[in-house]
Amino acid sequence: MGIPIELAIAVVDEHLRKEGIRNQVSLIVGGSIRSSSDAIKAIALGADAVYIGTAALVAMGCTLCQKCYTGKCNWGISTQDPFLTKRLNPNIGAKRLINLLRAWELEMKEMLGCMGINAIESLRGNREQLRGIGLSDTELKLLGIKPIGKAW
Repeated sequence: MGIPIELAIAVVDEHLRKEGIRNQVSLIVGGSIRSSSDAIKAIALGADAVYIGTAALVAMGCTLCQKCYTGKCNWGISTQDPFLTKRLNPNIGAKRLINLLRAWELEMKEMLGCMGINAIESLRGNREQLRGIGLSDTELKLLGIKPIGKAW
């Protein structure tokens, strides 16, 4: 917590590899996964899976008023109050969420195809596909990636 998710994934993945236990541990990450490209980056850095929270809420109509913890969600998404839950049409919310996930699926397939990879399992920990833009040498080293412009 408190550090960029990309650095955390890369450091944990590298540590698990050095200990020889990488295949015994599932690295599931969340936080700061706002787009399909964020999911692709996380998997390329070593994540086995990603989960989304805020992106799913926004897809259902959340306006990020940051009142989830109060149980008084203005849009009826994160509440148990029967009056407030009537504000969310579950059918429309479900369709929006399905649209988000389908769009991400198609975008991820396109990105994988552009990298010459035909299965997302082949991407896990494949940092050769990543390049850093505007990162310090320390950040590049921690991430285990090359700066943009370096030959493959």
